Amino acid sequence: MEIAKNVVNTFEGWSEALEKMLKVQSYKKFFAVTSKFEPIVVENDSTLFEDNKKGFCHLNCKEAERKGLGKRVSGWFVMNELTHEDMYSGMCRLVHHSNLLLPNGKFVNPTICGEEVAHIFIQDDERDFDFTNKIGFNDRMVFGDSFLVGKSVPRNKVHFAALSEFSRDVYFEKFKIYASREETMKVIPQNISYQEQVKWMTLKTTCHL
Repeated sequence: MEIAKNVVNTFEGWSEALEKMLKVQSYKKFFAVTSKFEPIVVENDSTLFEDNKKGFCHLNCKEAERKGLGKRVSGWFVMNELTHEDMYSGMCRLVHHSNLLLPNGKFVNPTICGEEVAHIFIQDDERDFDFTNKIGFNDRMVFGDSFLVGKSVPRNKVHFAALSEFSRDVYFEKFKIYASREETMKVIPQNISYQEQVKWMTLKTTCHL
């Protein structure tokens, strides 16, 4: 996603974006109900770990930890109109994410992350990727007071990832990675419509019809 035009793409610039974000009460409350930890700015450095793959932050940090580079920490990558140009005003989305805590106490993101030199991160020790059962967490999302003003929108309520930002009738907090389409078909609910099955597979699994 494109960085918001008002963000200066430096560590200090992202720190200023975070300061503005914490002045938005709906976002501040959203962060508080998500985790006991405060949002922080974390540097992105994909050169720290050679084997990192884009989109595999949990696995990247797990491997980096195994190699003794630091400790993997679970949490959320924060996105809203103050950080990314494609986000509507009043829409805040948290993407489940892992960063690396270095021996010197500094957080760093070793996963390839576009042009951003940093990102805003909320540590969350209560929600972690389950490598054994391959279960992860879908995005968390809230619609604040400035989102689609004048429209009937369920504001300041935590939603989970949907087919789009505006499809809010089916939500799952977690998803599971299945080895194949056949494995997924064995567990998909049979007493719902085809459209609901598609939504189930989109939200609950990594498989698509």
